[in-house]
Amino acid sequence: MQIGVTRPPTPAYPIPDVDGALVAKYAEELGFESIFYGEHPVTPLEEPGYSVHAHGVPYFQDPLTTLARASGMTSRILLGGGVFLLPEHNPVLFAKQLANLDHYSGGRVVCGVGVGWSRLECELCGGDFDRRWSQTRDFVGVMKALWSQERATYQGEFFSLPPTRVFPGPVQPGGPPVLLGGKLSDRMVQRVVDYADGWIAVLLDDKAIRTASELAVQARARLAAEARRVGRDPAELSITLILRGDQVDGDTSPRRFPDRDLLRRIEDAGVDRACVSLSTCITEQDARDALDRIAEAVL
Repeated sequence: MQIGVTRPPTPAYPIPDVDGALVAKYAEELGFESIFYGEHPVTPLEEPGYSVHAHGVPYFQDPLTTLARASGMTSRILLGGGVFLLPEHNPVLFAKQLANLDHYSGGRVVCGVGVGWSRLECELCGGDFDRRWSQTRDFVGVMKALWSQERATYQGEFFSLPPTRVFPGPVQPGGPPVLLGGKLSDRMVQRVVDYADGWIAVLLDDKAIRTASELAVQARARLAAEARRVGRDPAELSITLILRGDQVDGDTSPRRFPDRDLLRRIEDAGVDRACVSLSTCITEQDARDALDRIAEAVL
């Protein structure tokens, strides 16, 4: 099992944020396999639950820009969207951007995608909130066609692609792996097997982390069963879990990291990658200290 980290959203406005590219550089120096960045392009101020994130921090760096900068400051670490909100992107332009990032990073992109929770955010960015999963299926189809075909075409409900090509293409054959993010359910299992390369889930509360290995066993079994049902090789499907790290809630002391025993259990359960979330950092030194603690605890 590979061990990565995730960069949390930025501290609450107006506190300045740490440069995510520097975080990726130091994470690579420490030996982490990957770094994932989440996405929320805007902050709805009057929509219920607008804090966006379980830790109550509503502001996010742009992940694609940050990963592009990180690719120029690193040489080995994988660069992941954890997750990109795909209905909020144009699939042709996004396929081009990810192909270029994969090309110039030497094949290091992992494309985690989700649909988001905010109707306002989705619609402001051009998505159809009520049909956002159907849009996602179409958009993944468009991107995979552009990444794998010299003369790409696609016909879907939301997008039709006449013969088209993007250049330069991705280094990875067929393009970056696409991981679908969301809660484990029958529909999620079907979606992953139908048009993705794996499942990515974010586990933030204490109960979810304690039961991560049980969830992983269930996910692996359900994915394998659905894959066999439709004639797909279960070994093609990966599982990535994002685990809350030493987040601080208000004035309370930092919470405990996932430990090696937990990571061994989820590895035995069939997880391919575990990413530990950094605490929200105000200075570069805060980020370095957090990465040092994670490395000591789990690498």
